[in-house]
Formats: sequence, C-alpha cells, structure tokens
Amino acid sequence: MQRSAINVAVSDAGPLIALARLDLLSLLGELFDRVLVPESVLDECTAKPELEDAVRIRRACDDGLLTVCVAEAVGADHRGRGERSAIAKALEIDAVLLADDLAARRHAVALGLTPIGTLGVLVGAKRRGLLPAVRPPIEELRARGYWLTDATVRVALQAAGEDET
Repeated sequence: MQRSAINVAVSDAGPLIALARLDLLSLLGELFDRVLVPESVLDECTAKPELEDAVRIRRACDDGLLTVCVAEAVGADHRGRGERSAIAKALEIDAVLLADDLAARRHAVALGLTPIGTLGVLVGAKRRGLLPAVRPPIEELRARGYWLTDATVRVALQAAGEDET
C-alpha cells in the first residue's frame, strides 16, 4: 500500500471522536505515518471515559496508533484549548491539521496549514482502497448525531465519485 506524501498529522477532537464512533480510527494509521494528539485534545475526547468513543480513542493511544504530545494552547480567542493546542503543534512541526470545525479550518488555512476533516479522511481512505464507499459511514455519522451540512456531504460524495448527479 502506498503511503500519503503527508507523513504527520496533528488532530483536534472532532475527527477522533467521529472516527471512533465509526470504529475507523485505524484509517489514520494507514493514511499518516504518525498522528499526534495534544494532551488537551485527549482530555476532551476522554472527558466521559465510559463512552465507547473515549474507550476506542484511549485504546488507539495505548496501541501506539495515536501519539499523545505536549502542545501549548496559543492565543486566547474563541477557540477551545484543545483546538488551539492542535493548531499550535501543527504549526510547530509543519504538519497537517485534522479538524472539523469550520472556523478552526479557516484559521489554519490563514496560517498556512493544510486542514483535513473527518470526511476528507474518509475520502482519502476510499481513494487508497481502504473503504469501499464513503456514503455508508457518512450516513452512520449523521444517524449518531454528528452534524454535517448537506453541502459538505455533497462535496465529499463528489470527491469520492459517489455523487448522484
């Protein structure tokens, strides 16, 4: 299997929680050589340790799929501590930022980072033959309460070659 040209990613909570809900955290290990998770992001993801998502994320850390790192939360704007830490770490090491929040993604682009969201991970996985289709996991995310706009879903389905137009 050919690896992505992008070797390292730093993740915010959104993509980790979404992929954990789908039990697809392993895709990150196939798409990236290393995925860093700031401690503050891990704290956010595991705030309710009894949840299945938290258990899966903790297991991914224990198994070495995700690497917990120290990252200072830079800035004091409206973004949360985990989000600010993930952006700061991605800037520090020139890594891809895994984030779903639109404001965070826009901020990352303004700083020169490349943000990839959960749907981008799913599309990338399909393109590499790791998923047969992105529509079923997108529908499952929505059914489990993960908010995705119709426009965002359309773009992802088109990128995956699954649009109905």
